Parts: sequence; structure tokens; C-alpha cells
Amino acid sequence: MKQLNLRKVLGLKILSIFSMCNINYLSAVFIVFLSMLILSSCNKFNENPDSSKKDPSIKDNPNNSMDKNMDKDKNDMMDNQMSNMINKMNDMKMSGNTDIDFVNMMIIHHQSAIDMSNSEVSSGKNESIIKMANNIIKDQQKEIEMMQKWLDKNKDYKKDASTEGGMKLMMSMKAMMEPDMKMSGNTDKDFTSMMILHHKGAIDMSEVELQYGTDPEIKKMAQDIIEKQKAEIKQMEDWK
Repeated sequence: MKQLNLRKVLGLKILSIFSMCNINYLSAVFIVFLSMLILSSCNKFNENPDSSKKDPSIKDNPNNSMDKNMDKDKNDMMDNQMSNMINKMNDMKMSGNTDIDFVNMMIIHHQSAIDMSNSEVSSGKNESIIKMANNIIKDQQKEIEMMQKWLDKNKDYKKDASTEGGMKLMMSMKAMMEPDMKMSGNTDKDFTSMMILHHKGAIDMSEVELQYGTDPEIKKMAQDIIEKQKAEIKQMEDWK
């Protein structure tokens, strides 16, 4: 209503001005109409200050936010898988035999690597990293089967004369307890960062087995884990 009154006042003032200047009535009406049209255009522009900034051909894609949420869920899942592994290893009852304890801890450790790798395979983007994740799944599933068979054959184990091996195994988990690690939201980056820590933990555990273990088969497996996972760590660090 105020805008309408303003237009009327503006029109009457312009008419009076033009009558004083001896301009004919039709010309004055035309000029008033043109003035009101300009005023109306200015009002519309002020009502939509951002209209010129947004390209109407660009539409918001709801799938973008959905994809980001899915990636965040996957990354949180990997973080939880690492935490669950550490909790299981902490809760594990030590047997007093380094070979037995190493194998039991490594089965838990390997299963965690498989779970994290499955998350990478399902939502990662980098083909090379996805390929490594698939190799980790295949290799560590095979090693779990080997370790489980070895456990079944060695039920009547003898306790070590020293419990130092078991204590060192528990201490080796510190490599995987990185308090300041923050998830970036990028699945490939978070997978490699967490897997580097994970592999370092496996290497530390394997070095304890080499020092305190006695079973040749398990000591060889520990040596293979060290060599393979050191190579994978180097590869992942090159990607970072």
C-alpha cells in the first residue's frame, strides 16, 4: 500500500511539473508511466538481491550430501573396528605361551584388517587402494585359517618359563593406539592412515614372536607378516 501511494505522489508531482513547463498531457502521462515502471523494477530488484548471483541452470543435488553422510558412516565404522579390536585384545586371557598368545591376538588383529578393508572396498574411490584392500582380505583370511588349524593341533601347549613374551605382546598394541588421529571424511585417506597404524602393530607383535616364540611354523609366519606389511606400509605412505 505504501509503495502504491508513493507511485501516486510521484506521478502527481511529475504531472504538476510538466504542466508548469507547458508539456502536453499525453506526453506527461507517458513519462509518468515510464517513471513508475522504472520504480517497480527497482523494487523487484531489491526484493531479490541474490537473484543475479544464482545460476538457474545449476540445481542442488541431494545425492551429494547423501554421499558425504555415507562416507562419514563408513569412516566412523573403520574407527570403531580399530577400537573394537584393541578392546578384544585387551580382554583376551593370556595363556602363558608366547606362540599361543601371538596367534590368538593375530587372529583378532587380522579380522579387524579384513573388516576395515571391506569398508574401503565398498566405499573407496582410489582403484589402487581398493586393490590393496582386496589383497589384504584374501591374504589375511588365508592366514587366519592357517593359524586356526595350528591352534587346533596345539591344544596341549606348555607355558613359557617366563611371562615376558606375553607382556611384550600386550605392550606392542601401543602402536595402534593413536590418540590424536582424526577422521578426514575421505575413505581412501582414512583407510590408509588407519591401516598404517594397524600394520605397525602387527609388525611389533611379530617381532615379539620372533624373539620369544619357539614354534618354527609360527615364527616363519611372523617373519612373513613383517616383510609383507612393511612393503604395504611403504606403498600406503607413498599415496598419502
